[in-house]
Amino acid sequence: MIIRSINDTDWPAILSIQSTVYPGITPETEAVLRSKVTLGSETCLAVSDRQNNVVGYCLAHPWRRKPACLHTIYETPSEPQLLYIHDIAIAPGYAGKRCGRMILQHLQLWAKQHSFNELSLVSLSQAITYWQRQGFQPVEYTIDAAQYGEGASYMLKQI
Repeated sequence: MIIRSINDTDWPAILSIQSTVYPGITPETEAVLRSKVTLGSETCLAVSDRQNNVVGYCLAHPWRRKPACLHTIYETPSEPQLLYIHDIAIAPGYAGKRCGRMILQHLQLWAKQHSFNELSLVSLSQAITYWQRQGFQPVEYTIDAAQYGEGASYMLKQI
């Protein structure tokens, strides 16, 4: 697997993966997803196979402690406090091939190099144990169930 920057030709595959991986959530528009690249050009990534087919993606960016909402285009925060993982999604045929772990290692290295000591994310209920295995811990914060579904959790990881 190859982790690389997202390019313009990746968006159809990214949108397809998003709709496949999150069938119970209203998909974000391409404009909203692209806006994350503006916030984190070095931490918004595509995962491709050897034939350069996009099989996963990551949208992460410097942010504040309060999690970002879905379906919103944000401006770059003036004083980011951590690296926020908006989304990591892997096509079902590539699940279990350690793509998510490779992305997470890449993000942790980038965060350390940029003097961030924490990563954060909002986990869907069915992924909380996965993120806990990656070192994330739930933090008391009310998550909008209309956006993320019941049982979603805000999580932090110290790095």
